[in-house]
Amino acid sequence: MNLEQLRDLAYQHLGSRKAHQDRELGFIYYHGQRVAKIAVKLRQQVLPDDDSHDPELIAAAYFHDIAKGIEPHAIYGSVIVREILADHCTPEQLDRICKLIRYHQFRDHTKGYDDHIKILQDADILDHLGVVEIWMNFHHYAYREGTLRDSVKFYETEYRKLADRMRGALNYEVSKRIFDEKHRFVLAFAERMAVEAEGGLVNFPENG
Repeated sequence: MNLEQLRDLAYQHLGSRKAHQDRELGFIYYHGQRVAKIAVKLRQQVLPDDDSHDPELIAAAYFHDIAKGIEPHAIYGSVIVREILADHCTPEQLDRICKLIRYHQFRDHTKGYDDHIKILQDADILDHLGVVEIWMNFHHYAYREGTLRDSVKFYETEYRKLADRMRGALNYEVSKRIFDEKHRFVLAFAERMAVEAEGGLVNFPENG
């Protein structure tokens, strides 16, 4: 399996697509690239002595959202990828990649998924936090002709509940630690944004 070729192939299929109307062109391609890197870092923590399936994990990350917009996209994606990658992987590699993609969306702690599936699930969630979350939020409101105040209101009324659900879906303690750090950054950013959106200044001596 040549991962450079698969990256190029992923760009051919995803580089000019939109995951949603209010996201930029190519979001699912760049999301897949980031998820692949996060997944490898998680695997190094969860399975530090076993890198034997990293190529399949990376390939699955590249293509995990290829059917985004056709739900359940994980199931349809596993079918589409089997055709796209047929000439690029061994049958055994292709089976593993398709399995990873098929189950990345269905987060259920009672199912007993194997570690590589759970790693991909967590990496997918983690990429949606931090700077990427803020970028998606800004893009969403800009596309819908919303205002800075609309974005502030989201963080004040909806973000924490969404973050709690996402954290609850994570499989590993290391994932939760990464999540918590990203979450703290978003909260700190949102706090400053709320001040500056009203013309305030942070750490300014009002009576000085």
